[in-house]
Amino acid sequence: MPSWTLTARRSLAALAAAALAVLSLVVLDAAPAEAVRPPGIPSTATAQSELNALTVAAESHGSTYDRDLFPHWKSVSGTGSCTARQHVLKRDGQNVVTSDGCQPTSGNWQSDFDNTWTTSVSNATIDHVVALSEAWASGAWSWTTAQRQAFANDINSPQLWIATTSANSSKSDYDPAEWMPVNTTGLRCDYVKAWTHVKYLYNLSVDSAEKTAIQSHLNTYCGSSGGTPTNCNGAKTTAAAIPEGSPLNSTIALSCTGTASATSSVTVSITHPYSGDITIALIAPDGTSRTLKAAGGSGANINTTYSVNLSTENRSGTWTLRVTDTYSGGSSGTLNSWSLSI
Repeated sequence: MPSWTLTARRSLAALAAAALAVLSLVVLDAAPAEAVRPPGIPSTATAQSELNALTVAAESHGSTYDRDLFPHWKSVSGTGSCTARQHVLKRDGQNVVTSDGCQPTSGNWQSDFDNTWTTSVSNATIDHVVALSEAWASGAWSWTTAQRQAFANDINSPQLWIATTSANSSKSDYDPAEWMPVNTTGLRCDYVKAWTHVKYLYNLSVDSAEKTAIQSHLNTYCGSSGGTPTNCNGAKTTAAAIPEGSPLNSTIALSCTGTASATSSVTVSITHPYSGDITIALIAPDGTSRTLKAAGGSGANINTTYSVNLSTENRSGTWTLRVTDTYSGGSSGTLNSWSLSI
């Protein structure tokens, strides 16, 4: 084979490899990062407290709503004369390029509501999580125009979210009793916390169905399925003798909102010469029994933390630890303490 042919082939191969390397870099650089949610989403405990404080009232004045009563996409202080829409697109997008001034011309944006990424500026709309018409019917009808403008352009609370045109249209002006976003990890929890927080910040009312739905969503999505649940713990430190052949029932009463975690834990301390004789079960407030330890094993005493999925249970109520010495042979034991974290 002529040397020039070999050289040419090698050169072409090198060029192809270089092209692939560049292509790989371009693909990696363009890969979307994790989505950014708006600021100010409160903790579950704060959202629950705010929900409890909201006024429950039927919506009113709906027939007099006019979108123009909420001057929106106005320049916002502290953003370099950017409008609220421009600011949110820059703040929550990735690799955003702007023209002179503030208007984004390219970038990547995630619409959390339908878990979709878009590179089209026109498709990256800005949604008011509490829609303007919803706000109007919940009390904004009595506000001044300046108050409504501040609400419509609020970049500091979790009121403004990026959404595709389709997701924005699907959500419309529905409240959480009528519409919820897709169930990606943590989103529904953050969504109802954001909704509640905005209504609380602006002293807007909730109707009865809306409040019931929000409470249900907080219970369902801000427990084991998303977000960070508030701590819910209890302990029994009074020692009790374990009778032979019959169960010892020890109780802990909890008063916590929401559902329990899928990674709840029960810590048990038992003194007994034959741990294999002991069975342990956790009884939920609704009577459901879960076995933590069956009979069997060797050695003395039990000092163990058991992980248990309690995500189908409400946290509030009386929880029972049932300890049974399955063998009647003269050996006695003591339940020293137990604790529950759900």
